[in-house]
Amino acid sequence: MKRDRWNIKERIMAGFVIVLVVLSVVVTVLFRQTESTLREEYRRLVQSSVDGAVHRLDRLVQEVYSISDSFAFNEQLQIYLDKVYEQDQVQVKRADVMRMYRDFFEISDILQKRQKISGILTAKGVLFNFADVNCDGQEVADRLTEMGVNDPKHLMRFCWYPLQDNFMVQDASGNARRDKVVIGSRRVYSVWKAAYVCTHIFCIREEDLYAAYQESVVETKGEIYILDEEGNLISSSNQECVERGKVDDALRNVILQRTQDDFIWKTKTENFEICVRPSEVNSWLAAAVVPQKNITGEVGALYRKIYVVLILCLIGCVVILLRMYQGFLAPINELNQAMYEVQMGNLNAYVNESGRNEIADMMRYYNNMLKSIHVHVVEKLESERRKKELELEVLVSQINPHFLYNTLENIVWKSNETGNPDIGRLAAMLGRMYRLSTSGGQIIIPVNHEIEHLMAYTQIQKNRYGDAFELDLRFDHEQLRDLMTLKIILQPIIENSFLHGMEGLERKMKIRMKIRRLNDRLQIKLIDNGTGIPKERLLKVQRRIRGEAVEEEAHIDQHRSTGIGLHNVAARIRLYFGIEDPVRISSIYKAGTVILVQIPILTKEDLDEKGEYDLQNHKKNQ
Repeated sequence: MKRDRWNIKERIMAGFVIVLVVLSVVVTVLFRQTESTLREEYRRLVQSSVDGAVHRLDRLVQEVYSISDSFAFNEQLQIYLDKVYEQDQVQVKRADVMRMYRDFFEISDILQKRQKISGILTAKGVLFNFADVNCDGQEVADRLTEMGVNDPKHLMRFCWYPLQDNFMVQDASGNARRDKVVIGSRRVYSVWKAAYVCTHIFCIREEDLYAAYQESVVETKGEIYILDEEGNLISSSNQECVERGKVDDALRNVILQRTQDDFIWKTKTENFEICVRPSEVNSWLAAAVVPQKNITGEVGALYRKIYVVLILCLIGCVVILLRMYQGFLAPINELNQAMYEVQMGNLNAYVNESGRNEIADMMRYYNNMLKSIHVHVVEKLESERRKKELELEVLVSQINPHFLYNTLENIVWKSNETGNPDIGRLAAMLGRMYRLSTSGGQIIIPVNHEIEHLMAYTQIQKNRYGDAFELDLRFDHEQLRDLMTLKIILQPIIENSFLHGMEGLERKMKIRMKIRRLNDRLQIKLIDNGTGIPKERLLKVQRRIRGEAVEEEAHIDQHRSTGIGLHNVAARIRLYFGIEDPVRISSIYKAGTVILVQIPILTKEDLDEKGEYDLQNHKKNQ
């Protein structure tokens, strides 16, 4: 069977797929919008967090500046700054360190919460180490000098040096954040001496710097890096970077070569949102580096979960569908296929009965119905076909005896009148007419034979009515030469004119009949100017032509006709050719009648070996 539509299973599957696709598109659009909104909101949050981190770091640096300022012009410290200690005065020096710390620095920070000066390097090269009094050897002072803390180019500016190990203490804790420091230095100028007298040294533990912005790290869900203007590491939330004491070169270059403070850094493996903010009090840069997956990770995870749920739902629906198909749709599909075969003429298309549900009941009902059709309908159709064939034979052979008697009476009258030779011709025409009507038992005859039969009938009527009527028959011999038709078709058509048109007609009745080939039909059209048919009788005639049961004035028809009327013509055409409305008649009383008959174009090629026509085979061949 050629399919022109999807079955139920395919439509349900297609429906599931369409619903899944629509849901996927909707979910994707919603998640994309949510992701975009979340990314924008998160970007603002990161910017705010980095601003907060920079602000807190600036406060810490300003605190260091403030402490340095408070002790830069202390005259009491001047007496210590002018001292020079001999090698055997180590203990004296350390006692002075303890005394300075107690008298000046400890008093200024009773709660011990502020940053403190880690050391003072005098212009004479003496180092007062407040971070570790026991670590004040010349090597520490030399290292500070190598760093350039006393470089004249610095003037009185505060200088910061990158993250490094705290060499101003002897012992290490093992914690990189606690052991590594950022060193700051500031040269102090004395207006009284008009010279630089010392350098303040501050060792700020990375742990303290990290504490200033640790809260922002939690908010950003990324890493924060504090760099100087050359990209050296000051502090970082990344423990590994702190332990190495430097930031990755790729990230360092991206931050230093940026064209804007907020941008996306794309690497081979993933993308990062980067937000950079400069310090307002020194040259430090705070950079937040957040992987984009951290921003929308939860949304992406939820998105994937929803897709997994959708796919699981689809799989579940498919499993349910397959189970339903096995128990419900498959039997229905089998039943549908069997019904199609019945429609195509196979009355043995039974289905397998299985199960005890409603579908099985339907299949049993179908099989029982098919058996009933096979037993009753098929046999009845065969009987009806045979019956109609017999009725047709009867109709064809039913020549009204009254017509024959009238004709013979006319012959006798002629013979009694004179010895006119017309009598012989009339008898010959009658014989010819009846020979043509039998046609050797054939039902389908050439159109030319049917026209000859019509002419014989017309000549007989001419001898009866004389010049009371005139026949104008028009047809093309070449056009109709090879065509076939049912026998006794034309004679009942023209007989209708004599039956309904001659009675009480005071004028000469003119009958015009035209036979022509029109497309795939043979059209026969008759027009007369007889008395016509009254409206009530016309309605009965039309109903009878359509095959409806009508009570007729049988004695009038039988007395005047051959017994083969228009209804017989219509019935035979319907039976043989399947045309629903083959004969049409219209009439105006006192004016005339029009009859239109149409039959299919038939040739000898359309007939079987017996000269018969099979409508079903003809349709299949078409």
